[in-house]
Amino acid sequence: MRTISVIVPVYKVEPYINHCVDSILAQTYRDFELILVDDGSPDMCGTICDEYAKQDSRVHVIHQENSGLSAARNAGIDDAEGEYIMFVDSDDFITENMLEKMHDCIAESGSDIAICGMNTFLDGAETED
Repeated sequence: MRTISVIVPVYKVEPYINHCVDSILAQTYRDFELILVDDGSPDMCGTICDEYAKQDSRVHVIHQENSGLSAARNAGIDDAEGEYIMFVDSDDFITENMLEKMHDCIAESGSDIAICGMNTFLDGAETED
């Protein structure tokens, strides 16, 4: 069983999905599974997700009819085997040590949950939220 299950609902994000998935697969913390939930996306997202699953055994793909974000997340939860669950939006990306930092915070504090901030990029400029 993997420690962390990362769930990414996927719908109409063909221009962004590679950057998202690549940022997750490049993590310094390696003990995770990545669940990509293709929520009936009408573009090439489903095929892109399947290609990632062929290349990396940590990637699982769920294909379903379009049911919305909550249903996609729930499908990912139902498939998850990790001790912890993390959601990443398919048009976002994460820093290479995010899973490691989140896991270390939980392990050090004994917490059941970890929450982090985010940075927003607008027209190439970064702002902290």
